[in-house]
Amino acid sequence: MISYILSDRQPIPSLMRSLLRQWQTPVSSWIWLLMMFGSASGPSTDRILLEKGDMRIELYRPGSPEDYRGTRFDHSGIFHSIAYRGKSICQRWHTGTLNPEANDDVTGPCEEFGNSQPLGYEKGKQGSTFIKIGVGLLIQPGEAEYKFMTPYAFAKKGEWQTTSTPSSATFTQTLMHRERTVPLGYSYTKSIEIQSDGFNIRHKLTNLGDEELVTDHYNHNFFLVDGQTVGPDYEIDLNYPIEPDQIKSSFSDLVAVEGKSLKMRDKIGNQSYFARLDGHKNRVEDHRFVIRHKKSGIRIECIGDAPLHKMNFWGLQNTICPEPYVLLKIPKNETAEWSLVYRISN
Repeated sequence: MISYILSDRQPIPSLMRSLLRQWQTPVSSWIWLLMMFGSASGPSTDRILLEKGDMRIELYRPGSPEDYRGTRFDHSGIFHSIAYRGKSICQRWHTGTLNPEANDDVTGPCEEFGNSQPLGYEKGKQGSTFIKIGVGLLIQPGEAEYKFMTPYAFAKKGEWQTTSTPSSATFTQTLMHRERTVPLGYSYTKSIEIQSDGFNIRHKLTNLGDEELVTDHYNHNFFLVDGQTVGPDYEIDLNYPIEPDQIKSSFSDLVAVEGKSLKMRDKIGNQSYFARLDGHKNRVEDHRFVIRHKKSGIRIECIGDAPLHKMNFWGLQNTICPEPYVLLKIPKNETAEWSLVYRISN
């Protein structure tokens, strides 16, 4: 059973207005309330707050107690929350206390390298080590195939340098794996810049190893609009006629494919849905999706500047996830750069 959480917490300003209407409270108590709510609404020191125009973003700071520590997703720029004009664009979908050690206890646009084959992974060689970009050096337990949901043990955790301004955050990690016949290594920089109507995610990956660096990269995009569960109000548009493949779970029952669009049929319940969305031509112009939420009027557009390698689609009732992939082939001592632009509107 996949667990999830939907927040029904009232925003603090609305809650305070409600209390003001209902309570006749002494001045000293009002001072205490204002201090309490001011503290609750302020940014955590474990997070980076970005604000501009209609947008407000909180990112977990790498290395903080709250930040993701699993072995699947890139540890940098993990989103705590995204708000547009006071409406939530993503939220945590696991139940219970936040578990940074879990491999998928993540929120919002969350990225992964090497989903099917990390750098240096050697099948069946127990005790060997391999690289997960943005994570660290991991120990291979001897299974026949790499499994992205397996919580691998660390041989070495990647270290981050983090800088931020009121409108941007930049994360850099350099890692070398020299204890092998052909050394592997990289320098990776990711920056998130807030705009008045969205945000940009920019990546720069330099190959420091002695052979070509080949990996895939994608953004899982854990979205949920205004806390509204996934159902008929959600639609997704792509730039190409969709040809579903590798259909799993309840995709055929829950998702209607209409040309370039996906329309959710009804309440999802505890079901999940997955398909690979073929039909693209591996072009840059194919690297785009739009999520539309009819009830709130919110529209989320994502445009990539690298050719689309693959597009997956997965979700539950409390998260909807278009997953665009790019394929990276970087010669020794060379650098690849690619970006994602998100625009949010009514």
